[in-house]
Amino acid sequence: MSYKLVIVESPNKVETIKKYLGDDFNVMASVGHIARLSKKGSMGLGIDMEKWEPEFEIDPTKKDVVKHLKAAVKDADFVYIATDPDREGEAIGDHLVKYLKCKEGKYARIKYNEITKDAILYSVENPTKLDQNLIDAQKTRRMLDRIIGFRLSQLMQKKLSNSPATPSAGRVQSIALKLVVDREKEIESFVPRDYYSVEALISDSLIASIYMSKHNASEKTWVFPEEIESVKKSIDIEPTNILVVKDIKESKKTLPALTPFKQAVLYKRSPFSSSITQASLQRLYEGFGDGGLISYPRTDSTRLSHTFVNATKNYISIKYGDEYVLDKVKGFKGDQDAHEAIRPTDITLLPDEAKNKYDLNNYDYQIYKLIYEHTLMCLITPPLRANKTYKFLKDKLDFRLNVSWVLFDGYYVVKGEMNENCDPDYKIGQTVNVKEFKIENKETKPPARYSEGSLIEKLDDIKVGRPSTFATTVKIILNREYVKSENSALVPTDFGKLILDKLIQGFPDIINEGYTAEVENQLDLIATNKIAVQPVMEDFYNKFKNNYENAAQNLDHTSMSLQKVDETCPNDNGNLVIRRNKRGDKFIACDNFPRCNFTKSYDDGSNKKRFYRKKVK
Repeated sequence: MSYKLVIVESPNKVETIKKYLGDDFNVMASVGHIARLSKKGSMGLGIDMEKWEPEFEIDPTKKDVVKHLKAAVKDADFVYIATDPDREGEAIGDHLVKYLKCKEGKYARIKYNEITKDAILYSVENPTKLDQNLIDAQKTRRMLDRIIGFRLSQLMQKKLSNSPATPSAGRVQSIALKLVVDREKEIESFVPRDYYSVEALISDSLIASIYMSKHNASEKTWVFPEEIESVKKSIDIEPTNILVVKDIKESKKTLPALTPFKQAVLYKRSPFSSSITQASLQRLYEGFGDGGLISYPRTDSTRLSHTFVNATKNYISIKYGDEYVLDKVKGFKGDQDAHEAIRPTDITLLPDEAKNKYDLNNYDYQIYKLIYEHTLMCLITPPLRANKTYKFLKDKLDFRLNVSWVLFDGYYVVKGEMNENCDPDYKIGQTVNVKEFKIENKETKPPARYSEGSLIEKLDDIKVGRPSTFATTVKIILNREYVKSENSALVPTDFGKLILDKLIQGFPDIINEGYTAEVENQLDLIATNKIAVQPVMEDFYNKFKNNYENAAQNLDHTSMSLQKVDETCPNDNGNLVIRRNKRGDKFIACDNFPRCNFTKSYDDGSNKKRFYRKKVK
């Protein structure tokens, strides 16, 4: 029986897409990459360094997958490469064509931003070709990451011993670590400034703050230590608990329209860790047997398609009224745009309905609700607020009270959150009774540590990598024990600080934000056919080689202190410490080795790995 073959990446998409396309199509999954970069050639890098070509080979774990796909390709009339719509998906598609021996004219590339019937059928009706520029950009990224990852990791392992985890380095992961360490240095060097806040408590909901007109804009409500006695004297002047209204200013303000979610911003807004958010986004994209609930999540676009915008405007008009329909949509782009923001696939599927229909777990429900409500708000007219500022005098002191209320609720209608104050409607010259003047001694706070979400957003802001990799990057520096999470804040470990110090000492031209962002820009230029692979790789490798030779010769070796555990050795009462075997697995041993050979398994409660070793008599 003849058929057309569609090859996707994830097995979770197969049944849904097959249902959309019907019996004339067979849908199979590559289960991600089928090929890997080999460890052949110079320095085991798997790269032809004269031609700057990566040398791939079939991943041994995918031999059965490749075997079945090959047989299906042989029997198929036509093959559709339906891998994900990004550079990595394009590279996977290229490998599928090569290793499955797809014949020219007998295959095509199809792309879709959501797993819905309309999107899948449209992609099949409008096939395209694999984009060689995107493939080249991904190949270049892979070569860069292999050289940096292999060579730097090997060098760090030579220059560092007794580390709590196997040392490694990476083009983007090292920058992520640098950001966390640099922020910690800012916090450690921060010198707090003393100041006072002075508030007039008129009622529980009306609180006027002192206004120091001569201070800088960010310090208008601060009273410095040298000023506080004078302020107290003015407050104590009779009548003590009275303010006089001297001026009133009124204004109206339309709030800015909201921008649809790109991946980095969504991670910051998510109430969950980056790994939980990443897994939830993938489940929502692939769906639960009846199509995907959201569009493709690994995107740095904030644009929405014309079709989705029109459908949502119609929904808003019916549900809320024409006055709620936003005329000019922020981030709008037509259907020809390759990537969209993260959005629901069906605006009529409310979060609670989705939860009941698909039995969503709490993670998936909360993430879908976040995406749904934010996207809907992006297409609703912004609220109009009235603002009123009362200026009071107390002797020579200036106090200000700001109140605000909603004139038109706009996108507030989605969540019902108004954040309103009650206007006391004071008149100029009116005296106002104050319950209490509250004076508090405060000090300025250091910058906050990065959370997983804010680190991902920062990596995106400085453009040092692809958004699709950032969640994995954060996971790596946590798993490598370079950083730890304390109350959702990322804190560098001594190990992380030490390895970063060695990387910056040895590779100042490579491990810095500016150069990493420049390389990312060059990859974008390759993807748009504005620059070739060869000059990018040669420029990089010249810098890298010089740094590497210098670091290999001049970087000092450091032996870290072994981490102790709260137990003593049952054999000789020595200290028990954590060591690693050649594979990098942890085990517990006596620090009197080799005099004492006691060992036992180690379980840190996170990776659940155990290492067993026979006692040596």
